[in-house]
Amino acid sequence: MSELIDGRDNEVHDVPLSGTEVGNTAVKDRTAASALDRSLSILDFLATTRGATTGEIASAVRVSRSTTYRLVERLRQRGYVDDIGRAGVWHLGPAAARLALAAVQSSDVAQIAPEYLRMLVQQTRESVNLGVPRGTEMVFIYRDKGPQTVAVHGDVGARRPMHCTSVGKAYLAALPEGEREQIMSKIVYHRFTPQTITTREELEEEISRTIARGWSEDRGEIDPSSTCCGAAIRDNLGRPVAAISVAGVTDRIGPELSRIGAVVASTAEAISRRLGYDPAITPPSTGS
Repeated sequence: MSELIDGRDNEVHDVPLSGTEVGNTAVKDRTAASALDRSLSILDFLATTRGATTGEIASAVRVSRSTTYRLVERLRQRGYVDDIGRAGVWHLGPAAARLALAAVQSSDVAQIAPEYLRMLVQQTRESVNLGVPRGTEMVFIYRDKGPQTVAVHGDVGARRPMHCTSVGKAYLAALPEGEREQIMSKIVYHRFTPQTITTREELEEEISRTIARGWSEDRGEIDPSSTCCGAAIRDNLGRPVAAISVAGVTDRIGPELSRIGAVVASTAEAISRRLGYDPAITPPSTGS
């Protein structure tokens, strides 16, 4: 249906389209959608390269050279690609950069993570936490205590030391080595339980194990009755900005820690991707 404004009363009336008009409209819609899909494929491809010629783009997105040329030229006119620096070698342009920046700026971990953490509760049936770094501590900004009657307690806003918590170790492990060393040199290695890490050397060894595993653990280091596992969340540049953890009573969660740790790591990666992180393009910022 199309719309017609009646000059007598300025009311909008529906006017039926003829069969030919309907057919032409459908063809135009399909053509526009096809051009859009191909243009997006070009942008996706250029996002994974350091530049590509028209022929290379055509081969990658499986479109004829002539069609690719027309699409690339239109993208150039709109600022989404350019060949500044090397004529004929196309890169993402300033408009694409602005679009990416706007997407990242509108993505806040505190807004995005809860959706994934609720799913993590369903998968593990244990308490989950989201923490952000503040000096040598992690501050919990989100918590879901899960369905268990007996659960590990922790309030939103609570601060926990990095050296003896799974969120803290996960965050430290994800940092570039130089930054990690700076923080570790400022930590006061206070003992909370007999299991607490109390030296920098012990923490460095635990960080190495965390990097190798892909997730961190806390086996009764701050609460002797609890066991936790965590993983870092990265931003679009691959830098850690937060960490998540699953916490539970040791007798219940201990035997399942390896399985749960893998789920936590997978969840953290999913949140990171929502923040714009792509490990295929931007490697982790850790120096280890």
